[in-house]
Amino acid sequence: MIRQSGKILVITDDRAFLALLKKTVESQTQQGVKVVLESCSFELGAKMIGTCLPNVIIVDGDRWDKDITAQYIRKLMPRYSRPLLVCTCHHNSNYGFMSAGAMDVVSKQAGDSELFGKRLCQSLNRLFAKEQEDRQTHMKILPGRQGNIIAIGGSTGSTQALPVVLEKLGSGDTPPIVAVLHMPETYTKIYAEQLDKSTRFNVVEAKSGLYLKNNMVVIAKGGEHLRVFHDKDGYFVTSEAGVRVSGHCPSVNVLFDSVAYCAKSKAVGVILTGMGSDGAAGMLNMKKMGCYTIGQDEASSVVYGMPRAAFENGSVRRQMSLENIAGEIMLDLKLINKEEK
Repeated sequence: MIRQSGKILVITDDRAFLALLKKTVESQTQQGVKVVLESCSFELGAKMIGTCLPNVIIVDGDRWDKDITAQYIRKLMPRYSRPLLVCTCHHNSNYGFMSAGAMDVVSKQAGDSELFGKRLCQSLNRLFAKEQEDRQTHMKILPGRQGNIIAIGGSTGSTQALPVVLEKLGSGDTPPIVAVLHMPETYTKIYAEQLDKSTRFNVVEAKSGLYLKNNMVVIAKGGEHLRVFHDKDGYFVTSEAGVRVSGHCPSVNVLFDSVAYCAKSKAVGVILTGMGSDGAAGMLNMKKMGCYTIGQDEASSVVYGMPRAAFENGSVRRQMSLENIAGEIMLDLKLINKEEK
């Protein structure tokens, strides 16, 4: 019997399999326990995880061959910290699925729904408990050990520069990234969606109350200032309309100032190509609070205005070519973590 309430997201295109899951969950749920089952296609899997925030994910392992399914799981798992199990008729596929990130593999047991139901419930009970334990541990750790964060600002040419930085950040676990790039109000959502599809990161347009996670990139919404705060649950952002600061809304100075005071020495600040001087004052505050700061160099900038202003006011710790900025970010993060020990 399923003994704990929770939400399950089933990623499948097979209606018969979905019906079997629903019947099994309904018949095997202990009285007083509420289990919500939601479903989506494989194409919508990543989006739905971020939207419905399930406690456990079930992936139908029989749509493709096991290697393609494993690749699909690898794409999901770096973005979302949720226990995942695979249900499949494939034999000898456990290692491939579990090495891709699945925590369990349950055989569909064709023709034996009773055995399938028993095995599924055992797995769900374990994964529900694991997700709850991870969440409680996460909340206990955060107040004493605040995570790292990366803040990026730019203007003219920065929409082409940011993808270069993201691509070169490698495949590891990357702290959350918040960015103001001086884009029109109608373009920021489109830009975020394009980056979400073309990079390994979970890229979203900013909205108030959004909590940050590793491998997430938040793009400031056009016409709204992006600020970062920290509470017992971690970093979260606000996105609100306001007056222009340094001639802009959103303003890089506003973002950098908020990061300086909520993250202090846990942050890395990057100022990319752009016209004007927005970001220079905010980056100076970041440096004063102990943040590591990086500026794009003149040779690789489309417009060397914002990086120049930050360099000339002394806020840039290191000036790098666009191609080398990601490497410097990773080096700075290692230095931050080394200093904590």
